[in-house]
Amino acid sequence: MSGATLTLRYEDADLQRLAKRLQRALAKADFKPLLRLIAGGLRESAILRFHQGKAPDGSHWKKSRRALETGGQTLILEGHLRDSLAARVNAKSLEVGTNKEYGGIHQFGGIIRPRNRRALNVPGIGPRASVTIPARPYLGISADDEAEIKDITEAWLRKLVNL
Repeated sequence: MSGATLTLRYEDADLQRLAKRLQRALAKADFKPLLRLIAGGLRESAILRFHQGKAPDGSHWKKSRRALETGGQTLILEGHLRDSLAARVNAKSLEVGTNKEYGGIHQFGGIIRPRNRRALNVPGIGPRASVTIPARPYLGISADDEAEIKDITEAWLRKLVNL
């Protein structure tokens, strides 16, 4: 009977040195450049979702009545919500979002009821006691975003420790 023997010898001294180098570098690192790159990518990804009509999980948004009637795109009449997307970064965190008051109802869905009247006047439909807006998530992290964040972070770490 013939056979082969494979012997692996693992020396972790190099790994230990790299870990210490990384620990020292991270202790004094400026994370803003990394966070800016990630935030910019997430903002661009969210803008692309408006054109694709897709949520971060890849599901298609329910077409709006206006888009169905006019052949336009859901959530893009004049593009104000899409164009309002912005990224904010500080030393330890990032945010991507909108300052538009109606951003949340489109992201999460919900029911709109009139405050001071008995009915909402919905263009093309007429008066309604309430209007249900389906969720059309445009903010979030997709599988592609996760992969991009991993790649950006890995490149940043390599640069940080000169690899």
